[in-house]
Amino acid sequence: MIQRLIPTGLRAQLAAAIALVTAAAIGASFLALYNGTGARLRSQIDAQLRTQAGEWRLLTTGADLSSPAGVERAARRFIATQRYHAESLVTAVQVNGGRTVSSDPELVGREEDREASPGTPPGLFAAPAGLSTATVSEAGRMRVLVAPVVAHGATVGALRLANPLTPVAQAQASLLRTFAIVGTLSVLLAAVAGMGIAALIAGPLRRITAVAAAASAGDLSTRAGPVAGRGEVAVLAAAFDGMLERLERAFKRQREFVSDASHELRTPLAVLRAQVELLDRESDERNRHEETATLLRRLDELDRLVGDMLTLASAEAGELIDPRTIDLGEFLEDVRRDLPLFGDRDFRMTAVGGTLEGDPDRLNQVVRNLVRNAVAHTDPGDRVDVSARGLDGSLEIEISDTGPGIPADQLDRIFERFHRLDPGRSRDTGGAGLGLAIARAIVEAHGGRIYAESVPGRGATFRIDLPGYRPGVAASRSEDA
Repeated sequence: MIQRLIPTGLRAQLAAAIALVTAAAIGASFLALYNGTGARLRSQIDAQLRTQAGEWRLLTTGADLSSPAGVERAARRFIATQRYHAESLVTAVQVNGGRTVSSDPELVGREEDREASPGTPPGLFAAPAGLSTATVSEAGRMRVLVAPVVAHGATVGALRLANPLTPVAQAQASLLRTFAIVGTLSVLLAAVAGMGIAALIAGPLRRITAVAAAASAGDLSTRAGPVAGRGEVAVLAAAFDGMLERLERAFKRQREFVSDASHELRTPLAVLRAQVELLDRESDERNRHEETATLLRRLDELDRLVGDMLTLASAEAGELIDPRTIDLGEFLEDVRRDLPLFGDRDFRMTAVGGTLEGDPDRLNQVVRNLVRNAVAHTDPGDRVDVSARGLDGSLEIEISDTGPGIPADQLDRIFERFHRLDPGRSRDTGGAGLGLAIARAIVEAHGGRIYAESVPGRGATFRIDLPGYRPGVAASRSEDA
């Protein structure tokens, strides 16, 4: 039942919350003022009663109070001096063995008769000594001050001063009416203002909801857009748009990857099919053996292509590298030792000592891909330089060759998947065009960057910048491989 009363819309909930907070604040303020006003007015009444009691003591100092007649005379004289006080003030002096002298004989007489009747609630004459609150017939609730009248150490009567609490009740009633009107208007205004504020807050959230619905339906191109201010909603909108941007790029890469992979696999599969058909019709044992060897080479190429594709898929999943501390002396020595295996080239290597945080197997794969690429675009005896040096906490690895170079319009595209140079640099190495894409994925997974520089006809240089380098004691060295 309670849940049905709770608004379900965000705007209604915000408006209701603001209205409730406003109502609670007004209610707390009302209670504080209501109780404070009553206490302040009662304190004023009590102070007035104490002042009159002091005046009684001053008036009766030196007076003859030894007989009831003397007390009555003093009481009438005191009442006569109280004309400047409010008419609502009631003064009564009870005289032991005599009559009660009061400023309002009729009211006091009726009160005495009422209290004399058995079973009636206590009133003015039953009030204890000191200050108290009593209910007096025809006057309502009153603050009463009772003080004994003493003469020569004996109590000869009692002074009773009473002031009605009507001003307190009237002031509190007026305050209640004012707060009821002002509070109601304030709550209504707060609800209207809350609806406006909620609309401002909920507007971007509705946009984000619409974008989320569109994304759920498959449209990743819609964005929530910027939100004014720097609050949580603005941060949410920016984070949501950033997430959609990454998702859109990821799906785009996935579609491109699937498209490129299907295109690249179609050709070797068609060749394999044709060779299998030829092998099936071949009767000559020697030709059959040659066809089988060719078929196995094609299968190896296809296996390498699938492996490269899986490497790139691992890069997108963030599972490409397993970093640890690499001893650069050992790492670069392994590279230097294997350089002659890539081909008959004039290899030159400059190494550096120290350590690097990274995956040695993957970084070795990058260097090998770049060296293999340099060898593929140079002739026997041509020079290929491999160097490593430390620069401000990063390691720079450089592989350069003296081949035909890379056209300027191709430099930004050579790291794309399945990209092959137009016949310019131009040697068909038979690769799938994934080597440089894999190199870039590995370097970027390390937090580094890879780029190429080239002047057509004067070779190409590939540079890798890797963070996490710490220099060691080993000296740099340069030697022929």
